[in-house]
Amino acid sequence: MGKLSMDENRLKYLHALEERFNYRFNDIDLLSTALTHRSYVNENPSLQLADNERFEFLGDAVLGLCVSDLLINRYVDFSEGTLSKIRAGIVNEKPLAELASSLALGDCLLLGKGEENSGGRAKDSLLANSLEAVIAALYIDSGFNEVKNILELLLAPLLDDSVLLSQSFDYKTAFQEFCQKRYKVAPVYTLIDSSGPDHAKIFEVQVTIADKTPQTGYGKSKKEAEKQAAQKAWEIFQIEEN
Repeated sequence: MGKLSMDENRLKYLHALEERFNYRFNDIDLLSTALTHRSYVNENPSLQLADNERFEFLGDAVLGLCVSDLLINRYVDFSEGTLSKIRAGIVNEKPLAELASSLALGDCLLLGKGEENSGGRAKDSLLANSLEAVIAALYIDSGFNEVKNILELLLAPLLDDSVLLSQSFDYKTAFQEFCQKRYKVAPVYTLIDSSGPDHAKIFEVQVTIADKTPQTGYGKSKKEAEKQAAQKAWEIFQIEEN
């Protein structure tokens, strides 16, 4: 494969990106290839360059493995199904594109004129794919442990995203399993009240276990209220256990 003869301006952008990743490449050409779109390669055949699509393929796998490793060590009580949902929420296009944008990855891309004119530097799909390609370049240049450490810092806001965790984690099941293991009984959910018109009712549910203080949840359905009550109870019990 060909290598791009980089001018000082190109190197400046790449070195600035290295700073944002807090990593210095042994082979800067790997980073350059990761940021070379096929449209640029197609418009410059005489350069005999490789585009970043093979790196995207590898980077997708490396990212999935790194996120899986980080999640399984961070959330030791979560089931396989819950971990899979959280991982899917992290490695999909939108959050990856937002992360790529925060790293100004678009500024470093080599694009063909058509892709450039159509706003390619800001396209979610292109940014997400390019970030995966950069992850592959990091992996090739440094190995798994180094790229995992880099991603742990970059993905920290997503790994601790309470909304994502709430959407992914089955608190009712987790709380029931905890209670049966710890107290040998299942939690009891009681409907305390429902208010509002039929089309917009709010339900109030209380969950009790042993001699512990009941926790109350609210929701537009009994199921939603039970889930909120279970979440409150599970979080309190986890704090007490720790």
